[in-house]
Amino acid sequence: MNDPTGHLEQMLERDMQGLRDRIRKLGAMVQRQLEDAITAFVDSNRALAYTVVLKDHSIDVMESNIDRLTQEFLVRHMPVSEQLRFVVACAKVNSELERIGDYAEGIARRAVRLSAFASKPFRDQVQQMSEVAFQMLAHAVDSFLASDAENAMRTLETDAQVDRMNSAIFQELARPEGGPENLEMRFALLGLVGRIERVADRACNIAEETVYVARGQVLRHLPRTDVRVLFVCDKNDCRSQMAEGIARSLAPHHFIFSSAGVAPSSLDPRAVEFLARHGIDISRQRSKALDAVMPIEDFNVVVTMSSRAEEALPPKVPYNVVQLRWEMPDPVAAKGSPEEVEEACRAVFENLCARIRDLTEALVGAQEEGAP
Repeated sequence: MNDPTGHLEQMLERDMQGLRDRIRKLGAMVQRQLEDAITAFVDSNRALAYTVVLKDHSIDVMESNIDRLTQEFLVRHMPVSEQLRFVVACAKVNSELERIGDYAEGIARRAVRLSAFASKPFRDQVQQMSEVAFQMLAHAVDSFLASDAENAMRTLETDAQVDRMNSAIFQELARPEGGPENLEMRFALLGLVGRIERVADRACNIAEETVYVARGQVLRHLPRTDVRVLFVCDKNDCRSQMAEGIARSLAPHHFIFSSAGVAPSSLDPRAVEFLARHGIDISRQRSKALDAVMPIEDFNVVVTMSSRAEEALPPKVPYNVVQLRWEMPDPVAAKGSPEEVEEACRAVFENLCARIRDLTEALVGAQEEGAP
């Protein structure tokens, strides 16, 4: 007698393999499109760039075909557990690859625009950045097809390298004297580099789907990296130190807080004593100058707490750093009775607690939403 259960399992495995084969083919098509688009930029090859634009339709057709197959898979097999995670992830990876194909077309169109210019500024940097981003994509697709969560996690770790390259190029292009004089060339380069960076982001999304399939773990709403926040005041003796101590007591563990001063002075013992009465120990913190902490571009948020602190920051804060100004009086600066200092500290403490809660909630929410 025929074994109906065994036959159904064979059909299930056959259809799963069919989806894998098509994802593999679509990934290879997208990878080739990206490589050709960058080659068109590097070599000023307009014909190759136009070929990439025309071939984008083939990617759209393949994406539609895979989308239809995933829907048929769900109806035919009514999968559960690992098989269900797999087919859901296939639908998402299919969409990610189609969007990356759009980025390849966008890069090609900008390569056509840039081919009109004799000079090729940032050619080597763009080529290096694209190599890292495209390798991330290749590893992400391979990881998904092999259900290799470890390799997928390594892909996620590479994203920071692409972000640094993107930031370096952006900073140069943003400076009036740091890039080409022609504005059309500047904007074309910015668009091209931005799409390479988005390829890396989409590769991370594919890697996250791999971890979901292999482990059942959803990474999309978990922070990939630490969030770094710097508080700056005049002396780093009270306000910014209080902010650092309060923030450490309130924020999630992946937040890293630092503080600094324009002209650092000794930690004020009245601030230490006040926070100690509220269960926050800052006695081991030390006053630091701005140049003693890591570069500004390594922070996600910089909070200045006085006009002097704001003026001490670089003239142009990097584009990826959020700068906030929390103007508030120094509670220990004015001479007064212990009761008056206590009341001043209390006012600043309550102000900081409210602002820090709002800040951390906003940052966590931004991470969960992710980039569009």
